[in-house]
Amino acid sequence: MHGIETKSDANREGSNRKMKLKSFRYKNWDTAYLDSETPGSTLVFCHANGYSAGCYQYYYERLKKHYRVIAPDFIGHGRSAFTLDFQNWNVFRDQILSLLDHESVNETTIIGHSLGGASSLLAAKKEPKRFTKVLAMDPVILGWKLILLSKFLENPLAKGAKKRRAHFKSIELVRRSFRKFPAFANFEPSIFEDYLNSCFIPTGHDDEVKLSCDPRVEAKIFGHAHFHVFKNFYGIKTENHIAIPESYEVCSPKYANLLTKVHPNSNVTIFPGFTHFFPFERPVETWNWMQRCLEITEV
Repeated sequence: MHGIETKSDANREGSNRKMKLKSFRYKNWDTAYLDSETPGSTLVFCHANGYSAGCYQYYYERLKKHYRVIAPDFIGHGRSAFTLDFQNWNVFRDQILSLLDHESVNETTIIGHSLGGASSLLAAKKEPKRFTKVLAMDPVILGWKLILLSKFLENPLAKGAKKRRAHFKSIELVRRSFRKFPAFANFEPSIFEDYLNSCFIPTGHDDEVKLSCDPRVEAKIFGHAHFHVFKNFYGIKTENHIAIPESYEVCSPKYANLLTKVHPNSNVTIFPGFTHFFPFERPVETWNWMQRCLEITEV
């Protein structure tokens, strides 16, 4: 996708080549999205902070048998334009809604992971009639206390992102070194290759690559959780299915249950032994959960 050939390009059916790369103008930014162009109703899939639409090919390959899948790269991520000119997470909510306007989609199901899950829920709160179901995988719902603390002390998630290295000598170096990091050590192999393929771009200097999501973008997102955004997680009317790990970090059972209070078919699933990265680490169990929520019956 970015001129870096990875093992997923050569060996895996679910590479980015199977999803068509498109773009549209959102506010002042050129933004990218993937489109399966398959028959069926539309399903939107939104990625986590610091990742990209291309990281979730495992799920697109399965979902596109039942839906037309469109997956945006949020601003500052993937193939979308770099910017630090945003004030809070509503910019991602509105990007989702603008993409639906661009594609003339009036009704959709939406799935999101982390920031993508939170943004999906915010979109559903703003325009509930547009969303039949929301599936949110460990959405970032920090809560009043952590947001207040962040006003006086730097958010630890933002602090960590600022320290993140952005440039690497080669994609092979990234492949070898990242597998030693706890955050990537347990990624399913093909998903890890999709991450390499979609989240790094060549710099033009020999084999050097850099993160497609500048660490400054990731840090600003983590550091810009606001009270007036958080209050919008109350009273969401859509059918919401929330999945969180038992050892939670960004969404407690209290806030997960808050998201499911209104619609009678909403529910919360708590996965023991999972981490925040469970869509990347435990794809079989995650896909089984998606099938149940979407009421998909495999033939």
